[in-house]
Amino acid sequence: MVGIFTSLYNGVLVLINTFFRRVWKSERCQRWLQQKHLKAYRFVMGQQNLLSTIRREVVKDGREVLWFHAASYGEYNVIRPIIKTLRNENRRCVVTFFSSSGYIALMNENEKSHEVDNIFYLPLDMKSNVREFLDIVQPSKAVFAISEYWMNYLSELRSRGIPTYLVSMLVADSSYLLKWYGFPIRRAFKAFTKFMVLDERSKENLAKIGFNNAEVIGDPLFDNAIRIAKEPYQNTIIEKFCAGNTPVFVAGSVSDANDLSLVSSLIEHERDVKFLVVPHEIDAVTLHEVQEKIPAKSLLYTECTAYTDFTDVQVLVVNILGSLSRIYRYGNWAYVGGGFTAYLHSVIEPAVYGIPVAFGPRIERKTTPKEMVRRGIGAIVTTPEGLCYWFNQVREVREQEDVKSRATAFIEANANFTQKVCANIEQ
Repeated sequence: MVGIFTSLYNGVLVLINTFFRRVWKSERCQRWLQQKHLKAYRFVMGQQNLLSTIRREVVKDGREVLWFHAASYGEYNVIRPIIKTLRNENRRCVVTFFSSSGYIALMNENEKSHEVDNIFYLPLDMKSNVREFLDIVQPSKAVFAISEYWMNYLSELRSRGIPTYLVSMLVADSSYLLKWYGFPIRRAFKAFTKFMVLDERSKENLAKIGFNNAEVIGDPLFDNAIRIAKEPYQNTIIEKFCAGNTPVFVAGSVSDANDLSLVSSLIEHERDVKFLVVPHEIDAVTLHEVQEKIPAKSLLYTECTAYTDFTDVQVLVVNILGSLSRIYRYGNWAYVGGGFTAYLHSVIEPAVYGIPVAFGPRIERKTTPKEMVRRGIGAIVTTPEGLCYWFNQVREVREQEDVKSRATAFIEANANFTQKVCANIEQ
């Protein structure tokens, strides 16, 4: 059974790679993909000659190499404080992404900060790609974030005896890993030296399927959010938009029609509030849909300068990548998108500023939003009416002060877990 699944898995990858090659050779396919699915287009084009690029850019200078992989930018923020702790003059840190948005955001940041040594897309999980990638990079250790498990990479890492770690893992009772059809991934999990999980239930569930090498360690996302909140940050355009006594609502990572419907309804009902709306995707089609749905005068961030007149503008649509965690500091309240799917975005990023946070109902894969609801810091909303009702409750000054006090205590209780993660990796 395992052999059949593995053959199917590798067969699908061959078909995907064949499609990629066809796109590379066809200008017509490239134009269509660029117009209809910009994120997919970036990913496909990023795979072109990828291994040659990696071979050219990875410098062999005798330093130890640590390889970190994250699906996207949000997941990267889990491993970011780990990299900052482990990277030194004797170590190189190579980061790979599955998502084009994560890759682009970090590339832009890294030009200024030089936070990591190399940033690449992850080559497709084909056996030949995997072997060549590991031959080039030669990592001494590999660290994966949250739920990124690729069977051929894990198999090859195990066969080479490279210590491999999974950080911030959550295994719910409903996880497919516990079902009979999760056996191929469970087999690949033998590659992991250690699982660093978010709660006791995850540790128990891993033990049920034969993995006793798990340890409950908090979420390094807290440390990353705390660091960002303490760093100086100025954005002249946003500061001019927010100037005055008008309160500001930040809608971050607006991801789909559900998020947009809720936020648009709130904008319509709260004309005395300014809104910073930050879409998760910033392609032209998405931005057109966002502005078309918003029932108020709006401007795109990239249309503005420090001299723009915002007198009649209620909504600023922030169409730049990688700044959301800093933008939350301008808000009095926040809504975090993605909660109508299984991929709710970071609720820690606004909570670290002590502001009330609302989000959609799909929080089964997350421990933090559940705890925020329990503590009265966050709230689940499912309808436009529900978001408006919540907002009217939390807009009172006294309620905001209470939330800030509870949020501060919550953040402080979850700080400094990065050191525990790093200690495990250093063993």
